[in-house]
Amino acid sequence: MISKIEAVYLDHAATSWPKPEGVLRGIESFMAEVAANAGRSGHQAAMNSARLVFEVRERLAELFGVADSANLIFTRGTTEGVNLVLKGFLAEGDLVLVTPMEHNAVMRPLTRLVAERSVRVNVMPADEFGRVDVAAAREGGKGRAPKLVIVNHVSNVNGAVQDLAGLREAFPDPALLVDAAQSAGVLPVNVKELGVDFLCCSAHKGLLGPTGVGACYLNPEREVEPLTEGGTGSRSEETRHPDVRPDRYEAGTLNLHGIAGLAGSLEHVTEAGLLGGHKRRLTGMLLEGLGSSPGVEVRSPGDGTALMVSLTVKGVSADVVARRLEQEHGVLCRPGLQCAPAAHRHLGSFPGGTVRLSPGFGNTPEQMERAVAGMRAILAGGA
Repeated sequence: MISKIEAVYLDHAATSWPKPEGVLRGIESFMAEVAANAGRSGHQAAMNSARLVFEVRERLAELFGVADSANLIFTRGTTEGVNLVLKGFLAEGDLVLVTPMEHNAVMRPLTRLVAERSVRVNVMPADEFGRVDVAAAREGGKGRAPKLVIVNHVSNVNGAVQDLAGLREAFPDPALLVDAAQSAGVLPVNVKELGVDFLCCSAHKGLLGPTGVGACYLNPEREVEPLTEGGTGSRSEETRHPDVRPDRYEAGTLNLHGIAGLAGSLEHVTEAGLLGGHKRRLTGMLLEGLGSSPGVEVRSPGDGTALMVSLTVKGVSADVVARRLEQEHGVLCRPGLQCAPAAHRHLGSFPGGTVRLSPGFGNTPEQMERAVAGMRAILAGGA
């Protein structure tokens, strides 16, 4: 096993590692000192847990520009948030517009809704890297009335960033759902300024928190049915599920130790700032070192906007490249389709997928040089 010191971890698009110390302290402190269920009792320990949930909700609301934190729902992650919005908002025959870079977290529930509710899905035109051509999308959307526009803010495949403001301007009336799995904690996202109706994210990527917890912003002016119903600790005298926020969407016990870890990661993000600049600098080093290598085809934008690198090597499968990078050079990355086959079809890398190198918190320029040297050694046929 590669040690923490030896490893060059370039799989931050899957999950961030290592975590800030505050994340570990938050989880340990909660499990050791509190560990009571928020909203389920009136004793001090339960009230402390409820206070934790409220404070973290408030911090997330501030980060995303949410005016009322009651409209920010805790979920298990981006996928649960997306399912909540799609299944609770879309009705029979609704038209949905998507980018060509959507993750299966979007495409799989949409596929089910196409079959069960006759939902229609149209893909917006985009450039070779999957960035939506806003003018063409606006022109192509004339005469149709989409119910929802879905945007993968930052592609988990090639790090391409979508123009949220341009898309909101092009489609002022439909609801706008932003998949912020890769942009939360990385790029500024203000739902009020951008006119975002729904935003879904996980804690464990750019926010640097633990797995199993995430958040979903729901515009109070857009009606969304809950995904689950049950105990909330509120209005317990009624068998009808409460309709007040956030209780309406948070049935069951929350991931309290995950929220405690998220509290620690949010403190780090507040102090250190967003990761976008750091990720772009390191991505730039990878692109500069590998972009002109013979036999390498880079599938990420080379204009300084990309937040990760996705590439293919002529004659060598992505799995083989990734395995050699790990075994021979200690570089950890992700090969394959990255749970986004639609994106790879657009990029021309389906079905084999790509080698994805996604830098993040804790990575250094020296590690990027090591990754480049390892890739070059593989290309040269050396060890």
